[in-house]
Amino acid sequence: MFEELLRKALGFIKYKKNASYVEIFDELIKECKKSFTEKEIVLIKKAYLMARDLHKGQKRNSGEPYIIHPVYVAYILLYEMNLHDANSIAAAILHDTREDCGITYEYLVKHFNNDVANLVEGVTKMKDLDFSTKAEKEEFNNYLLLKHILQDYRVIYIKLADRLHNMRTLDYKSEVKRREKSAESLRIFAPLATHVGAMNARDELVDTSFKYLNNRSYRIMNGMRKDYEIKHQEDIEDKLSSFKNILSDLGITLDVRPVILSNFAIYQGLISTQKISLLPNLVSFNIMVDGIEQIDLVVKRIKESYNVLPEYTCDFISKPRSNGYQAIHLSILGHKQVPYQVKIYTKEMFLVNTYGFAALLDIYPEKNILDIQADLIQNNSFFKTLSRNYKAYKEPFKLIDRTVRELLADKINVSVANGAMYCLPAVSVVADLADKIHSNLKKEATGALVNGELVGLDFPLKNGDNVVILTRNLELESIKDTVSLKLVLEK
Repeated sequence: MFEELLRKALGFIKYKKNASYVEIFDELIKECKKSFTEKEIVLIKKAYLMARDLHKGQKRNSGEPYIIHPVYVAYILLYEMNLHDANSIAAAILHDTREDCGITYEYLVKHFNNDVANLVEGVTKMKDLDFSTKAEKEEFNNYLLLKHILQDYRVIYIKLADRLHNMRTLDYKSEVKRREKSAESLRIFAPLATHVGAMNARDELVDTSFKYLNNRSYRIMNGMRKDYEIKHQEDIEDKLSSFKNILSDLGITLDVRPVILSNFAIYQGLISTQKISLLPNLVSFNIMVDGIEQIDLVVKRIKESYNVLPEYTCDFISKPRSNGYQAIHLSILGHKQVPYQVKIYTKEMFLVNTYGFAALLDIYPEKNILDIQADLIQNNSFFKTLSRNYKAYKEPFKLIDRTVRELLADKINVSVANGAMYCLPAVSVVADLADKIHSNLKKEATGALVNGELVGLDFPLKNGDNVVILTRNLELESIKDTVSLKLVLEK
């Protein structure tokens, strides 16, 4: 089981696409049989039959039967996100029955169990909320989601699987809906994935969101990335061979592979005219060993063989990140003095670095799910602070605002027309900056000029951007670039 999980995390097992819901459910059951009891499989089959009947006649925007969505969500949760928990899989299949089919919490308790009912409740959006705008309703639903996450990490895993499938099928939605979902994914779900350690889900969410929010920059970054790979392929392969040669006599099992940053990570890393090749973590050589005692041997050999840059050396083993991430980070000089990152970790660390909380259920099968979560919360500054804020801020919108602004992400600095600097979460869009400046400005804003380029309110920002917020009552003297001003007036 462990070796198969490792192969899946390394990308040797591919996600099954373009299949019917019957085929996907059959695949799901095959996976279930590898780790679940017969009683647990019966529970999952029961959930499927009930969801299939309840969603009968409902269609997705693609024209497919709606049941394909919850079945895919369950499949992603088990197969791609590695959550080996039968109640979570059943809840994933049933996750839209409260919202779309009118099933009650008590009904789920009666026909399944308290655990399944609580998980479905945790991911259910309330449709009958009485708010003046759709945005306020979405914010309140996100508040409810945060509330349930504090009680059970599995809620965010189900929600992430749900969001992943929705993002993969966004082409069937309207342009407005695609941008709304993408902005929300960057603002809420990608950071939450980071905090629970579900990095494979996080990486896909940010890149897909980036593609829909800023397709021009996405294509530019993608072109730069591919161009770099082609131009430096020989040097990367030489460095890969060099690593294998210098480590070959250590008598340990190694897996060494190069990894290049995603398009969105490159976009965030580039400031003004900085070259892609100067990003210190653009290319990472990931070295996986069997045991922690072997890490010191590898680190020592690399320091003996290469010029290691001390300013990029980090020990995340003695001091793990709050989401459980562990590895030793080094940086060496490559072709034409370009820095290459080196990450060294064990197999167990790699699985936790990829799947987060879900991997711990496999690594420590003797532990209770909620005990594992309790241990993680004790070491996770985000969830500890969120818990305190939840008690302190009774007003849901204040909690969401504080959570997104201060807790959910790394920070970037952007400047505005008068030269003032604003610190924002790294996944912020123009609307977040407008709200940061003044709540009324967000209501009046119609778009912005980012580094002279006319963009919408859901345009993702990066460190070093210069932003001019445009409103309905545009103050023309605030825009000094006449070309940009002409574009605004023409619009």
